[in-house]
Amino acid sequence: MYSIFNAIICGAAFLLTFIIFVNQNKINVKANRWFGSFIGCIFLILFENVIVDSKILREDDILNQLINISSFVVAPVFYLSVCYYIEPVRKWKAIDYLHFSFAFLIFILLIISWIIDDNNKPEDISPEIVQKTIAIFNFIFSLYVFIYCFLAYRKIVKHEKTIKLLNSTSENLDLKWLKNIIVGVIFITIFWVLDIVFQISEGNKTFDILTSLIYFLSILYITYYWQKQKEIFPYSLKEKEEIETIIVETSLPEGKRKQLLTSEELEEQKIRLLQLMETEKPFLEFGLSLVKLAGSMKISTHILSYVINNGFGENFYQFINRYRIEEAKKLMIDSETDRLSLLGIGFSVGFNSKTVFNTTFKKVTGQTPSEYKKQIGSNL
Repeated sequence: MYSIFNAIICGAAFLLTFIIFVNQNKINVKANRWFGSFIGCIFLILFENVIVDSKILREDDILNQLINISSFVVAPVFYLSVCYYIEPVRKWKAIDYLHFSFAFLIFILLIISWIIDDNNKPEDISPEIVQKTIAIFNFIFSLYVFIYCFLAYRKIVKHEKTIKLLNSTSENLDLKWLKNIIVGVIFITIFWVLDIVFQISEGNKTFDILTSLIYFLSILYITYYWQKQKEIFPYSLKEKEEIETIIVETSLPEGKRKQLLTSEELEEQKIRLLQLMETEKPFLEFGLSLVKLAGSMKISTHILSYVINNGFGENFYQFINRYRIEEAKKLMIDSETDRLSLLGIGFSVGFNSKTVFNTTFKKVTGQTPSEYKKQIGSNL
């Protein structure tokens, strides 16, 4: 029964790998190739368990050892997929090969072990030393996975801030689903380390079933959220390069950032932007982006970002949503919009989520929409 369950999970991982590589909607193409490779590695890890449990191959068979190398590339492949998701114009660099140095070292050691004749292998090594060596190696490997998880997590946290420089909404763009996967992997890694130290899984079928169940639920989770993703940077190459410049400059200390406009030019662009916001109300459009607003003003994305950051002391997300909240407050007072629910008001001013509307409203006003509505009702 346990072997059949493992085979089903393995098949699910293979199917998900295929779906991601096909990527029918052609979204985040490069990133999804790497992410598909990550799921492919998961498939190979599961496949190796299936063929060993089914006694198709022994653990020391050459083919099985080659398949097992996927365990040593899965962490860097996942990290690189995160890099490609969050960097608009990322290209492969020579230094990226270093991410696979551990896997390459394992491959070299395997080749050496195959070359060495069985007769030359030392037979007087005690099982205790072998067991300790394996435990140390597993601990190092767990640390290796943990470090990559930490690096990927840190990049996604940075991306959550970056996306607010460029978009008025972060929904399906902030890669929270990837962050949740990282948390899950870290949890499994800690569990794994505890198992190495305390030998929890030794002859414990419940532990094995629980691990398999976690794999299965993880695959379902990834499948659900992967298909909901949106193109993170749906722009031309030139626009992506500008965005990359904005991201790099924003990460610098204020004193080291370039001055793109004089004080007079900055004031002039501020007035133009305020006029546009009052007359055309572009903030009412859900999914309004920095690129789109810059097109309306007929200035570069970089310049508009500079005007909002330096002229108003806000990022794009804060700037647009502040206007949306002010518009929502006007609609709550207006007797002609009494028929609209609070959620309807949120949608009409450009929000596409009740949670985001409530959270943003409270952040700007210090009250929830219902509290504010109640207060103005009592003042009338």
